Amino acid sequence: MSNVTREQSELTKEMIVNSAAKSFLEKGFTNTTVRNITSRIGISTGAFNSHFRTKEDVLCELVSLVLNQQFAVTENLLKDKTNDKLLIYAAETALQLHIVEMNENLRDVYSSAYSLPKTSAIIQQTVTGKLEDIFKEYLPTLETKDFYLLEIATGGIMRGFMTVPCNMWFSMDMKIVAFLKSVLRLYSISNEKIDEAITFVKGFDFDAIAKQTVDGIFKFLDNQMKNLQ
Repeated sequence: MSNVTREQSELTKEMIVNSAAKSFLEKGFTNTTVRNITSRIGISTGAFNSHFRTKEDVLCELVSLVLNQQFAVTENLLKDKTNDKLLIYAAETALQLHIVEMNENLRDVYSSAYSLPKTSAIIQQTVTGKLEDIFKEYLPTLETKDFYLLEIATGGIMRGFMTVPCNMWFSMDMKIVAFLKSVLRLYSISNEKIDEAITFVKGFDFDAIAKQTVDGIFKFLDNQMKNLQ
């Protein structure tokens, strides 16, 4: 393959990923078809299939990017407020739950990512090391493989809380509190520290931060598409 052909192939792949990301955010993962993705950028299904077999394969490309974006937003938000890794984790997960609650398309994208085999495996691999870094001081005898098993459990809890929408009997505040209590008890965190984490996240306007985060993703995708054209 010549350098020109290789560069064009890579450009097409980047355009597919960008188009898919915008389609997922606008329509949800379930309602997005390969045709939606390809028509947006004017390529054939064959061109799509030369890079990806299914739309799940495209979602795999996006999972790590979105997770890292969430981590970066939270770390920037908290850089002058705390160095406590557990409190940062509480804020990161609170932000994720708030993002999911913004609309049903986002709920569908996140729920799909936590449910599909390939994407859930990427999440487990990405998050396991992070969990070990955070919780090793509370569970010093555990090894990486043990934190991997705990991430499987944690991911299941996260998916459960993401898929149930808030309503008049189940407020966002209740969801965050219930999630943090459920997860942090898995890691043998004391009730006092759990209460500290809950109090800490209540000090932020995560509705506004979630909107800024999603708006930032759309802006990034728009700019990236302009650069690719």
